[in-house]
Amino acid sequence: MNILKAIGARLTKLWRWIRETAWVQPLLIVGSIFAVIFSIPKFTTWFSAMGGAGSSSTYFSSYKITLEGEGALEGGVTIDTEADRLTRSLFDTSFVSKTDYPTYEAYRAALTNRSEGSIGETNPLGFGEKYFLVYLDSSTADTITEGFKTLQENWNTRFETIEKKNGEDELPFRLKTIFTDETSSNDDDFELEEDKVAFNRYLEKWSGALPGGADFFSQAGGRLEDTPYKLNASISASYYQHITEAANIDKPTIFLVDFTEAAYDLGRPGVSEAAFSIDGTAAYDKADFLLDMWNHTEITDTANKFTENYQK
Repeated sequence: MNILKAIGARLTKLWRWIRETAWVQPLLIVGSIFAVIFSIPKFTTWFSAMGGAGSSSTYFSSYKITLEGEGALEGGVTIDTEADRLTRSLFDTSFVSKTDYPTYEAYRAALTNRSEGSIGETNPLGFGEKYFLVYLDSSTADTITEGFKTLQENWNTRFETIEKKNGEDELPFRLKTIFTDETSSNDDDFELEEDKVAFNRYLEKWSGALPGGADFFSQAGGRLEDTPYKLNASISASYYQHITEAANIDKPTIFLVDFTEAAYDLGRPGVSEAAFSIDGTAAYDKADFLLDMWNHTEITDTANKFTENYQK
């Protein structure tokens, strides 16, 4: 007790001295202000770390198809990144017609007989029979997270896929994402500033601009511009032009990739649908929109903008 009294007495004397010494008070005020200013970055970092664990970018990152190593050479040959392998599988197998194969079974066999991993022959079904492929960046992820998460959490319960409705094998929820702002460890190996962006190198590779390059985006844009959704939802042609030209691709751009027989019968196997935002305000409305996209082959659904028989 005596010790506490002694400490209390000294603090009282110090406070009385500060109060009675006018020149000390401004110094204390200024010092306090600087202390707050210097603390702001630490608090900002702390709050960012707290919020980052459940952020939209984190959700989509778990489904990321990486651009790491885009444009790198190995033995004088440009390597295929994970994003390249996925895109190659779509380019080689999406833009076919029913006249190219005698039956769907023959088309399916052509898909499964491909050699996974070797350049030019990547098995598309290795990525999934049906899935969403989303091009996005970290700043736009928030606009679509709620819809995807709600659909995923209620897959084939509240939200019933066409496969389940038809009594077919139920397909799992699948999502692939390519981040347009992803950095690659070899970005600084390139001289031009625009080439220092991995996604720009990816676009160039799949725009047909390089010698021997594959024009995936021009073919995808041309096909998607003819889908019912563009007309039914009055989507501007500029969105599809951005895909076709492989430039200024809108974020997000949502592809539905569908290798089922129903998509083949519609003449749109592989890259089947595209959307550039998610309609709806409530989470379940947004999930319903994505479910309609998934169920695009349910042509008798007059309420589905992705079908030919949609009625306003």
